[in-house]
Amino acid sequence: MSATPSDRRIRTVAMLVNPAAGGGRGERIAERAAARLRSYGLEVVSLRGAHAQESLDLARQAVADGVDALVVCGGDGMVSLAVQAQAFSGVPIGIIPAGTGNDLAREYGIPLTSPEDAADVVVAGRAEQVDLGQATPDGGEPRLFASVLCAGLDSAVNRRVNEMSILRGPLRYVLASAIEFPTYRPRPFRMTFDAGEPGEETVETEVLLSAFAITRTYGGDMRIAPDADRSDGLFDVCYVGRISKPRLAWHFRRIYSGTHVGLRGVTTRRCRTVRIDAPEVEAFADGDAVAPLPVTVEVLPGAGLFLVPG
Repeated sequence: MSATPSDRRIRTVAMLVNPAAGGGRGERIAERAAARLRSYGLEVVSLRGAHAQESLDLARQAVADGVDALVVCGGDGMVSLAVQAQAFSGVPIGIIPAGTGNDLAREYGIPLTSPEDAADVVVAGRAEQVDLGQATPDGGEPRLFASVLCAGLDSAVNRRVNEMSILRGPLRYVLASAIEFPTYRPRPFRMTFDAGEPGEETVETEVLLSAFAITRTYGGDMRIAPDADRSDGLFDVCYVGRISKPRLAWHFRRIYSGTHVGLRGVTTRRCRTVRIDAPEVEAFADGDAVAPLPVTVEVLPGAGLFLVPG
């Protein structure tokens, strides 16, 4: 992992806020974090878009204006939105966790329960350069992501989670999995890995769920890619083929510890790019919808910059 000490003192912060995050707690969490940052003498400008595109436009403008850090108060989806504005800019992203899964905050060691402690990382932490992923639907616009792109049962669960209004935090993923699992069936996938490179390979197989990971976890701390290195220039890929429902249910808990790797029916590999195609399957990245397949995914080495504990 590439750790880069910040070459400038942070004086101005743009805080991108999702007021609805955390079941409506996002606004209160943002206020506490902003107060902490101001107590250090930082100038904090709040960015609150009426919708995702407006929030992205505000973030891009803040980066263009030369803000010292772009701080996100929200969940993984809000961080994903921020990297669209931040990539390759040299402006670091700080995270104030306020989402459902908060997998990116966990990955970067950000305190989950105290906005003040998370704000302290923005002030006293270091900037770490990491990889990002880019997903491009056929005929569509590219979309950057910071953690995991998934397609299959896991993306169907993500869709269900985003539509739920009950429960908080990772319990939503548990309930959504219980709802989707009994009726979801494997789909015929065609995956072309590292097209145009010496190791190019096309795999055609039935897939129940699949993940293409920059970081280790998704779905509220499920360790789908336990060995992923966020700065090695590669995706850690994990996909599950046709497997009996009782066997999958029995082993499901092992995803939380990462010990599913090596089980019969679980395939892992690494790649720089992959084109994924399957009927009636939607790709999700960082917890939000990308597009129906086919989608081409590639690693952007060193494109991201995050503030992490020093």
